[in-house]
Amino acid sequence: MRHIAIIGIGPRGLSALENLYLEISKAKKSKEIQVTLFETAATPGSGRIWNTSQPDTNWLNITERALKDLKGRPAIDLPAFTIPAFHSYTEWLPKEQQHPDEDSPDTFPPRKKLGTYLNERFESIYKILDKAQNVSKKRTEIISIELKDEIFFLTDTLGNVHQFDEVVLTIGHQPTQISEQLQQWKEHATNKTNLIVFEEPYPVEHIVNTTQINSKSTVGLRGFGLAMIDVARAITIGKGGAFKITDNRTFESEYISSDQTPHKIIPFSLDGKPMVPKPLNAAIDKWFTPTNEEIQTFAVNIRKAAHGANNVSGTDFLKNAIAPIAVRVYKDLRKKAIPNSENEEQLKQIVIKWLDNESYANKLLHPVDNDTATTIKTFIDMATGDAPISLDYCVGQVWRHCQPTLYKEFSHTDLDDETTAEVIALDERSKRYSYGPPVESMQQILTLIRAEVLVLDYVDDPEIELVADGWKLSTNSKHIITNVMINSVLDPPKLLEIVSPLISNLLSNDLIDPIHSELGIHIEKNGCIMISDKSVDIPLAALGRISKGSVIGVDAILECFGSRINDWAKSAVQRI
Repeated sequence: MRHIAIIGIGPRGLSALENLYLEISKAKKSKEIQVTLFETAATPGSGRIWNTSQPDTNWLNITERALKDLKGRPAIDLPAFTIPAFHSYTEWLPKEQQHPDEDSPDTFPPRKKLGTYLNERFESIYKILDKAQNVSKKRTEIISIELKDEIFFLTDTLGNVHQFDEVVLTIGHQPTQISEQLQQWKEHATNKTNLIVFEEPYPVEHIVNTTQINSKSTVGLRGFGLAMIDVARAITIGKGGAFKITDNRTFESEYISSDQTPHKIIPFSLDGKPMVPKPLNAAIDKWFTPTNEEIQTFAVNIRKAAHGANNVSGTDFLKNAIAPIAVRVYKDLRKKAIPNSENEEQLKQIVIKWLDNESYANKLLHPVDNDTATTIKTFIDMATGDAPISLDYCVGQVWRHCQPTLYKEFSHTDLDDETTAEVIALDERSKRYSYGPPVESMQQILTLIRAEVLVLDYVDDPEIELVADGWKLSTNSKHIITNVMINSVLDPPKLLEIVSPLISNLLSNDLIDPIHSELGIHIEKNGCIMISDKSVDIPLAALGRISKGSVIGVDAILECFGSRINDWAKSAVQRI
């Protein structure tokens, strides 16, 4: 009997369990395996990010239309029993929500809606495997793993020790070393009843429930990305405020405050650049969709570069692969785009220069010197089809459509670590556009600006001084004092900066190595961890966010159910 542990039962842990039994059914080895699941969250399958009890103010930034690619689980036939198939996400939705009209605004559901789907999908497989005594579940945290004589010894927070032949880590966001700035802020607020610092944006409930945020508060918001939008919704809608929609097509709205919503919200970041909304609906999104032939050519070009057919370094190969697609799409926009007379080669050079430097200026690009509120409004109008499309907006949406192919073809590359890190950095820069929020989210931000609640005077890297009343933010000749600070910047998965007990233990035991000092765990294609001083592979695998660098696209929900999980499951069954 081979004993396997899956640590972390969010979407990836659920997918690992499903794929493991799919492969077991093919190999007819069901009597030779016992699986133990470790998860501290109340709703396995959803984990903490998609937990089913979080507020409705936390939204997905992927449309329900795009979630059509979250396929269902096929039936799994084992000798003693069958695990029934489970619906795809789209089939799980009520029929009236499954196939919206192309001209209807895309739906971005609350995270807990997807979490409910994931939890139901988990329970549908777990209850059968539990009844058959093939799987057990433990609601405890594993804090250390030791390998002795080919056996893994796992210790939990209560001191219990569990023995396994194989372990797979499917853990998500991990805490990292607190920055010096945040540490100073926390120390500044210590023992002061009028000041408070929130080190993490999630769960937002602990922010909403504090009485120190009220109608007299001035709230500083560190970060200007997706998490900032969730926090802004939490401290407005979550505290009794509301957005009254005045235009049902574009989601333009009016803001209604309450006696608990903050007086002022002051966001700031290192560059002050706002997120860019996705197209309003399927009809507009079609404007930016590459052809099947373009995606196939893109895949071939990335594959050749990533796996040694071409001698490459840096990111030029990626820019040259995506630029022709963006140029073709932009030319086809015709009157929908900013008027242009440039030929294809000239447009390609503009695209490449912009990908090299987002501050590059050109008449076809959104002006870099526009004020932030104007930038938000202009990009909303592009997303709704009410303004000429800039070339940068077009490139960002084309990049989004190419991302799944990039993630598939560029994982486990043969390139040097620095080139891999550069490609990942370029993809991260694209996310301001490609991972953009819904139009409605940006309309809410714009509404708060117009209501003079959300103040943008300090959005671009202000000076911050600790003062008796809180934190003094200054830029040019202006200043403002906040009595609340909320960090909405999520920690990147830098392995060497993670401080969770489990990862610290694995590093100290030399069971994991980083692929790059700025990235995650070095893993094989089958998910097994690569250790520089080990002559043979050990059956310890890492799937998902903590392996960023070996794979890319680790934050995408659809990747949780992709081929990478199946690669591990196949290899795990081969080891039985």
